Amino acid sequence: MLVSVMKPDIVEIYTDSLKLTAFWANKIREELQPILDSHPGRVHFGPSASGVAMIGLHPDRPQRGRSGFRNLRRVRENFDKLYDKHCVKCEHGRSTPEKALQSFLIREAYLNGRRMRSINAASNGTDDPVELIFAMDEIPVLRKAKPRMVCDLLALRQICGDEYRPVLLELKSDRDMKRLVEQVEGYTSVVDRHGDLFGEIFSALLGKRIRLIGSCEKWIVWPLAGADSDPRQAELGSMNIRVVGYEQNGPEFSFRVGRGVVR
Repeated sequence: MLVSVMKPDIVEIYTDSLKLTAFWANKIREELQPILDSHPGRVHFGPSASGVAMIGLHPDRPQRGRSGFRNLRRVRENFDKLYDKHCVKCEHGRSTPEKALQSFLIREAYLNGRRMRSINAASNGTDDPVELIFAMDEIPVLRKAKPRMVCDLLALRQICGDEYRPVLLELKSDRDMKRLVEQVEGYTSVVDRHGDLFGEIFSALLGKRIRLIGSCEKWIVWPLAGADSDPRQAELGSMNIRVVGYEQNGPEFSFRVGRGVVR
């Protein structure tokens, strides 16, 4: 588990990694936005410190792709060929419910102006409805150093004008609570400590100014349990973690969003 107080050398490594990620986020907007606009829900481009990942979102091939692209003009000019090679005619291990869920949420967001429609709708009956906007996924902020940390999804909820609160959604197809808590606690501490840099990355990807305020919200999305509410909701709520249960029906997913937490 990564605690909120990090050693100076670790802080510096995180800072350098996020600055490089912001550079590639800007390159995605400059070079690859036309592809995202012309192929909504088909492909996702994610920045990292070492380049750009191209990830396919087809339900039958969820999360297939390749990372480390640096010549983005080549990607743009040869998109169909590269997409077919790395996202369709490829073998990247077995498909899992977790990968299918991740692709579903990103695909749905791209088809709805980045709004996470299903989760937003499921939250309407709770004490704290949300309107989440998908920002990015699978961002490793440490690659060669330890601890290596990768989040599943980062979203935003608008507070006022260009002010947004970051929301971390950790997706899991099992209910290993201890491991999940460590992951969400660790990554949100990084987001909180480097809010300016994450804001720069979000601004580049969304094409508008994003200023982060408040601490990063912690959400866990895992298999649905309990008749009316998740049996671990109170326990996780005491740690300021919001619980979302999901059910899969073929390529589609439905959600039950638990009650809000005190922030």
